[in-house]
This record gives sequence, structure tokens and C-alpha cells, in this order.
Amino acid sequence: MTGAGKVWFITGASSNFGIALTRSLLDAGYRVVATARTVSKVPFESHASLLILPLDVNDAISISHAFDEAMKKFGRIDVVVNKAGIHACGELESIPEAAAREMFDVQFWGPAYIQAMATSIFEAQGDEGLIINVSSALAVFNAPLRTMISATKAAAEALTLARSRSSPFVTALNVRPGAFERNPRTDFYPQLSAYASKDLGRTIAGSMRKQGAPPPGIGDVDRMAASLIALAELPGAQRPGVVSLGSDAYAMARVCAKKRVDHLREGQRLLKAISSSSSHVKAEQVWFVTNASSSFGQTLVRVLLARGERVAAVIAAQQSSVFTAQDTLLLLQQESASTSATIATIDATIERFGRIDVVVNAPLDTLSLGENESEASRALLERVFWEPVNACTAAVKTFRERNPPGAGGRIFNVLTTADSNTKHSDLHTAANSALNAVTTSLVRELPGKWRITAAALTIDSDLLANEQTAQLLLSLANVSNSALPSQLPIGARALASAQHAADIELSAALSNDAMTRALKTDHGHIDGRARVGLTEAIFTLVLSPSPSFMGWISSVISILGWGLRLVVSEKIVRRGMGKSFESGVRGS
Repeated sequence: MTGAGKVWFITGASSNFGIALTRSLLDAGYRVVATARTVSKVPFESHASLLILPLDVNDAISISHAFDEAMKKFGRIDVVVNKAGIHACGELESIPEAAAREMFDVQFWGPAYIQAMATSIFEAQGDEGLIINVSSALAVFNAPLRTMISATKAAAEALTLARSRSSPFVTALNVRPGAFERNPRTDFYPQLSAYASKDLGRTIAGSMRKQGAPPPGIGDVDRMAASLIALAELPGAQRPGVVSLGSDAYAMARVCAKKRVDHLREGQRLLKAISSSSSHVKAEQVWFVTNASSSFGQTLVRVLLARGERVAAVIAAQQSSVFTAQDTLLLLQQESASTSATIATIDATIERFGRIDVVVNAPLDTLSLGENESEASRALLERVFWEPVNACTAAVKTFRERNPPGAGGRIFNVLTTADSNTKHSDLHTAANSALNAVTTSLVRELPGKWRITAAALTIDSDLLANEQTAQLLLSLANVSNSALPSQLPIGARALASAQHAADIELSAALSNDAMTRALKTDHGHIDGRARVGLTEAIFTLVLSPSPSFMGWISSVISILGWGLRLVVSEKIVRRGMGKSFESGVRGS
């Protein structure tokens, strides 16, 4: 179906964006199903073209009921918009696990179930339907204090695009709107005292906490809604897979796409330099290896012990040891992968060896997921995402509290490339995206004086039991913090997948229509081009893997130039708008 006869199904319709989209659709003659957890917050009344329904994205029965009622009312659904969301801001250590998991329920599992329902409806209708996932620039810009927001958004984007590949009747669009709230607020979980210590000096995370309420958004929510409707009316072949609305969101997507390519290139240079060098590896480090009974874990432990390292090898409580007892090996059985259980095994390691230098979250060989589809999906996310995240939280706490002052520490989150031939490959890819996002956000929020860093290593499955891979990890453990990428693909498949994703992101950011579309959704007084230029100049300097002196000078000049244009142009436009308003008042 084409044109205004289409039926739109919207979650989170009580949000400002949801309200604006509902209003714009009704004004244009579309039929709308507006759902919200609290329907009293939806400022409309149901009528012939509008159905207002309660929907809790955490409740599968609620979701099914809403879709059933929508089909009874209109007989079809053409576009489904996932907008529902909650935010939990703060350092990874400061966010309670329950709050983090709730974010995944609302912003990942809920949309995943909604998309599955939509797919079955589109297929039954026999014609193409559109799924729109309202995301955020944080899906690609993994900011400090936003670890879980970035993780949920990155995972949801990956799953949304995978959905369009799963059925010929589904197309998908990830939309990253910029800031449009007139009175925005950011709620943080209380900061742990260690992060507020005056000894740390000025930190990025500390500065972000102290900046107060963000400035008013520069985006016009009505223009954003109109742009979204226009995108939905494009033929599927002409519609991009991801769009940014607002110069702020576009600027972040643009610079992150460019830097993603740069970091990939720099990471491969690092791997090449390591493989061709005979650099000395520091002796007698203490390694803490989870899932040590896996093929990767066994190989790594064996290589570490042969090199004279001290190792704590963690296996599940019901597993038997595959290692021979020796003084430099501590075998630990762990009941669960919770943060508290990991802290307990870490404490036992420190009692034995006095410190921990490197924590390796090794991947399992196979994921025993069970027969139930829902339980299997959650079990996969548990293994690939939550277990490493809990270990990261425990490791950071240990490094800063138990290690000798200034010793620091390093975390390696080891991922495997998703096998496209397996049933849950799309979910595996989404979980990988989430862990990559958490790792990068974590690195950016940790105070430099702690000398703690982390890296997510995505390794080809056929390289996991390879001793050369273990040797590579030893070398990476001795690379300086500044030279270690937070995300590093290892192996031909991992690199090809990362390059493909980076190329798609860069192509979308640099397309002819991308900037024009983004700037059109700003308020009239905003100089969007200047804001894009200024943001790109600043973050090119901040995010560059190894900026040259001339590159640094060029960025500074660009910052000054774009900043001056921004101040002058927006002041002139505001003044002109003010005079026009005064003239209108006098004339009336």
C-alpha cells in the first residue's frame, strides 16, 4: 500500500517525538496506532484514524494484545516505529546491574519482540512493510558515562538491520535523531567516591557530571517527524539503512564513521608491527582467565605458563580441571558469572599472587542455549555480553582498589565472529556490537591516572586454539595504553566484517543527501553547517588514533574558524528573528 492509507504502529507515543510523529501522520491523512505504557500521557483521543493502546515493551502479552487490537481496527499494519526507551547514565561501576538489565529489556528485548511480531504480520499481508528503529548517535559514539545506552542502541541497530535481511517482506531503517528537547535533563547514578577523588585531577567523566543540564536541543521535532514520514514513503531500494536527523547527530555519525576507518587501519598496523617484531614481553605478570576450559582458554593458559606468567584459570563449578597443578597456576571454580562471584574469585587470586595485571574474558567454544527460543536468545546474550560486562566491572574495582598504586591493569574482552549459518547469528552479532560499545565507553570514562584500559578483540573462530593467537595476546598486554585500540578485529573474517560495517557507515555519512536531510531538521536559527564543521574538527582531534603535529594544527585552526562562524551567524539570525517578532507585535 502507498500514500496516506498506510497504518503506522508507534511505541513510545507519549514521548515528545512520539507525539509530534502522531500529530504529523494524522494531519497527513495516515492511520495511526499510538501505544504507550501510560496512555493518559498521549494527548489525543481515539477516533476513526487513531487507535490509542497501552503497551509495555517488557510484557510479551501486552505487545501481542496491542498488535491484535490494531489488526482488528485497521486490518493491516504498514510501518512499525520503535521509540520506547529509558536511560541510565553513570560510570559502569555506578550503574546497578538491575538498572542496566532493565535498559536492555526496554531498548533491546522489547523492540526485538515487536519486530518479530511485525515481521509475521508483513509476511501474512504479502507486501513490504517497514520497521523504523529510533536509535541515537550514541550507537556509534560510545561516550563516557553512557556505556549501557551505547550498548543497547548498538545492539538494537544491528538486530534491526538483520531483520531486513531475514525476510523479503521487511525493510528496516535506523534513525538517529539529535537533541530536540527544549528543557533537557540528564540523570546520573551517584558517583563512586573513587571517581571523584581530587588526586585524579580533571577527568572527562567528572567534567561531564559537573556541566549541569544540557543546553536546549537544536532540533525541531516537527521537522524531524516530517522527515521520517518522507523517508518512509521512499521506495525501499532508495531508502538508506541509517539516517541522522539534526546537525548534531549527523556530525557525530560523520566523524565517528571516518575515525572508525582510521582506527581499523591503525589496529592492523599494530598487529603487523607485533607479528614482525621480537619485542620483549614482561615476565611474571598475573593473568586472570575466565572460561579457561574453552579451547581458547586452554591454549592461552598453556602458553602463559610456558612463558613464566602466573595464571588464575577460572572454570565452571561443575567442570573438572584439564590443567596440571603447579606453583604458578591457581585453578578456580566459579558458581556463576555474576559480578559478586567474579569478585570472589578475583579476591582469591590476589590472596595467592598479590595482584592481577590482565583479565581475559575468554569466549566459550559452543553456546548451549536450550530448545526454548526465548530462553536460548537470552542465554546467548548472557554468555556473549553480560558475563564479560560483569567481569569488567569486577576487574576495574580490583585494579583500582587492590593492585599496588599506579600498577593499573588491562582487560581483554574476546569475541568470536558470528557464524551466518547458525540459527542465532543475528543475535550473536548484536551481542558483539553491544560489548564493543561497552568496552570503548569504559575506556573513555576511566581516569588516565589509574592506568586501566580495555580492548574488545574479535577473533576468527578457527584462530581461537592457535598458539600464535595466544602469543599475540601476550604482546598486546605490553602495548602502551595509548596505542591499544579499544576494538580490534583479528583474522580475515573478523577484519572483513569490520571493514564492511565501517564502509557502510562511512558511505551513509558522506552521501549527498545525508547532510542536507540532517540540517533541514534543525531550528531555523541554527547554522547546521558550522556545527557539523566544529564538531568534526573537535572530535577529529580527540578521536584520532595517532594525530600528527600538522594534523593537530589543522584541527585547531578548523575549530577556531568554525567556532567563529557559528557564533557570528547564529547571533545575526537570532537578532533578525527577534526584530521580525517585534515588528509583528507592533503591526498587530
